Amino acid sequence: MAYGQAPVALKTKLGYAIGDLGLNLHWQAMTLFLAYFQTDVQGVPPVWVGVGFLVAAIADGLANPLMGVWADRTSTRLGRYRPFILWGGVPLGAVMAACFTAPGFGQGGLIAYAILSHMAWRGVYTIVSIPYASLSARITQDAEERSSLTGYRMTCAFIGGITVSFLLPALAARIDRMATGGAYGGLGYSISGLVVGTLSVALFWLCASVVKEQPYPALTPASRATLDSDVVGFLRTLGRSGPLMRLLVSIGLIQVAGALQFRNLVYFFKYDVGDMDLAAYAMPAFSAASAVSVPFWVWLSRRTSKKVSWQTGTGLAALSSLAFLMAPSDRPALAVAAIAALFVGCTVHAVGFWAMLPDLVDYNEWRFGRRDEAKIFGVASLAQKVALGLAGALLGWLLSAIGFVPNATQSAETLSGLRLLMSLLPCGLFVATLALMAGYPLDGALHRRIVEELDGRAGGDAVEPVPAKSPGMESADRHPGLSHHARGARV
Repeated sequence: MAYGQAPVALKTKLGYAIGDLGLNLHWQAMTLFLAYFQTDVQGVPPVWVGVGFLVAAIADGLANPLMGVWADRTSTRLGRYRPFILWGGVPLGAVMAACFTAPGFGQGGLIAYAILSHMAWRGVYTIVSIPYASLSARITQDAEERSSLTGYRMTCAFIGGITVSFLLPALAARIDRMATGGAYGGLGYSISGLVVGTLSVALFWLCASVVKEQPYPALTPASRATLDSDVVGFLRTLGRSGPLMRLLVSIGLIQVAGALQFRNLVYFFKYDVGDMDLAAYAMPAFSAASAVSVPFWVWLSRRTSKKVSWQTGTGLAALSSLAFLMAPSDRPALAVAAIAALFVGCTVHAVGFWAMLPDLVDYNEWRFGRRDEAKIFGVASLAQKVALGLAGALLGWLLSAIGFVPNATQSAETLSGLRLLMSLLPCGLFVATLALMAGYPLDGALHRRIVEELDGRAGGDAVEPVPAKSPGMESADRHPGLSHHARGARV
């Protein structure tokens, strides 16, 4: 049996999934609470918060492909990707605590601190997240097993979301009440960030100790190339991969839509509903709704296809956005129900995206004769991060445009504008994604054919990882010119 075709052990699935629980403690803290903390606790003007999100996301996004190149060319006794997961967790936890600290600087120093600490958080996050995501391509090549693996991963990710959405604000409020009698202050968030960051370190160590990287297939010419020719060769194939480009643009649109909705949730509960206590329970409930829906999306992907599952969830997200807009202001329960449905619909993007990417690694190897695992995951993360940065800047500017003033009673026009930001624009982006992914061609039958042909090229043999700095090493797999299948593929 060729590499990656055997069923994945439950222990491996759970061990891998626990790593994303740790990552999502950071990601959801950044998504749900960082903008609120910077405006309402640190006192950073909303426009500068938006600028900070844009600058940090662009810097992070540019670092993602470079991290992919670094990881793809790494070879250690622990494997290619596990060392980054093992050793990157400690600085990641420390930077999280720094991001949720209010240092008491003047406004200029405070703005600089907010932007630089945000950039550091994203940068260290990339050092862990890109190798972690790339590791999935080293666990199995079976499309259905990848869907199952992603299901376990996303379930743990949403458990991480539930944990941080409840623990971070609740612990911060409790600490501040004990220390100063106030709620949601700098001390509470700083200590809470340190607690959550420490928990993530333990989860990363557990993941790295349980998951073992499988033997590597014979090296492609790209793996033996010099750094410059490796990068140039990858960039030449990137724009020619139709399915990959469709997915990257789609996830970029999804990230903008999600940022406009999810980053506004705290503002919605504080200023529109007027009940932050409700937010402390509703936001974990939203993450729980996502977690509960993961098995359904995995089942639908395996029963039909990843594309059908993606389109179904995106349609639900679009309809839920409209339902939120139409919910009467005096009936917040209807708006909360619409948000819960939105979370369920958007869950498919997490499940589908991370299950589709390993398939596209196989597709690109079949199509172009290059196996670029971490580079593809790095570029995918670049698309996400740039989109999130643009969304963060857009959110800061739009909040200012609708007259938002932190820690003040908002006007009726501002509250109406807030609802529009969370509904109409995201709905349009969801519809655009539906149109774009309608042409996604990679299904289960084509992927099985791709894997069979790749196995045929390699002769069913595998080799242990070797250092990328050995360009002269010979390999049984030269990946000769494209087969008649690959030449005839339409993308």
